[in-house]
Amino acid sequence: MEVTLDQVLRCREERAERQRDLIQRYSKPVISFCMNIAGPVKTDNLIERGFRTGLRSLEGGLLACNARILSKQVLYAVTGPEAFFCVDLSAIKLKELTCRIEDRDSLGRLFDLDVIDTDLTKVERSALGKPERKCLICGNEAKVCSSRRIHTVKELQERTREILESTVPEAEAELVASLAVKALLCEVYITPKPGLVDRDNNGSHPDMDMLSFAGSAAVLHSYFKKACLTGDSFEHLRKEGLEAEEKMFLETRGVNTHKGAVFTMGIVCAAAGLAIAGGSFDTSAVFEKCAHIASGIVRQDLENLETDNCTTAGQRLFAKYGITGIRGEMEKGLPSVKNHGLPVLEKLLYEGHSWDEAGSNALLAILANITDTNMVSRGGMEKAQKASKQAAELVGQGFVSLDKMRELDRQYCLDNLSPGGAADLLAVCCFLHFAKEAFSV
Repeated sequence: MEVTLDQVLRCREERAERQRDLIQRYSKPVISFCMNIAGPVKTDNLIERGFRTGLRSLEGGLLACNARILSKQVLYAVTGPEAFFCVDLSAIKLKELTCRIEDRDSLGRLFDLDVIDTDLTKVERSALGKPERKCLICGNEAKVCSSRRIHTVKELQERTREILESTVPEAEAELVASLAVKALLCEVYITPKPGLVDRDNNGSHPDMDMLSFAGSAAVLHSYFKKACLTGDSFEHLRKEGLEAEEKMFLETRGVNTHKGAVFTMGIVCAAAGLAIAGGSFDTSAVFEKCAHIASGIVRQDLENLETDNCTTAGQRLFAKYGITGIRGEMEKGLPSVKNHGLPVLEKLLYEGHSWDEAGSNALLAILANITDTNMVSRGGMEKAQKASKQAAELVGQGFVSLDKMRELDRQYCLDNLSPGGAADLLAVCCFLHFAKEAFSV
């Protein structure tokens, strides 16, 4: 939507008024953040995503400076997105930070980060001995090019779009990948988890420990980033996933720590990328995108199989029992995560429970609502069904204590059971929880 000159002028007046109000209320300097966008169209999906990328940089920088944020206001209007931070830090220190962010890369050139001191004066770059900002196009002093109108609005718009398209999706994918690795580490850290590697023990896995999971998660970062940028091409994602598996096995010397997570978290990262590109992060959109990306994989991978031509445990279990496993779960949009694991995890966290308590209960809620192929492979169908029924009974009774979880752990270890599929879905729950917070600005 195009804005008028009157709208732009009114926006400037309102911005100055907000700055004054914050300074009068807190007697501390204010950072005023908006985007440098030429032309009458001041906002759209990509501009807002670039703005949110800048917000994350700014908040991270403030935290690194040990600055106390007294007030934070974020506005989205036709005149462009804006944010106001009143901060308990000297104006000069804030200007040093904002200049670093503006000068860091090409995207920073689109950030307009003003620092208003308590006397209502704007701190200039010259106060730090820094030169004026450069022109987007020619690299000369921006003020000179602007005052002389050396470049057309169209040229500035095209350069702005080029910067946004080349930097924003990359920054978003980097964040998604970091959150995916964090989620895998969170999953293995949660203790106790029946039959699984955690801080108590190695569960039913004498060939694994927490360090092997940490190393495995670390080498998957680049894959998760590629997955986020893949879009809805499952075939391309599968190709990248096979390469990621090779890196994982090299890191673990042949131990399967995260093969299931490569499939599950890879699709979730791709779905997250699509959801974010759509305008904002929303878990419902992620579940829908997962189902879209995975559409048809049960038929493609499992139908027309015979027991003697199966090459994976998942294929053998489908041929013998008709279990679709994680493929079927993904095709349906991860109902065990959407309806069970994530609600339990977040409810308990919001109630003040620890990550151990919330995570182990979420794991149990997932296990109660899926047929975990790892459980069937290791203990047979009868033991797997018995464990799932037991999990459902415990979940039905309400919160399950860590002591009870440790009893289950001892039982699972004796029976050589390990709910690895449920663990991968628990990691997805952790990822979605982290991502909602990270992309909420």
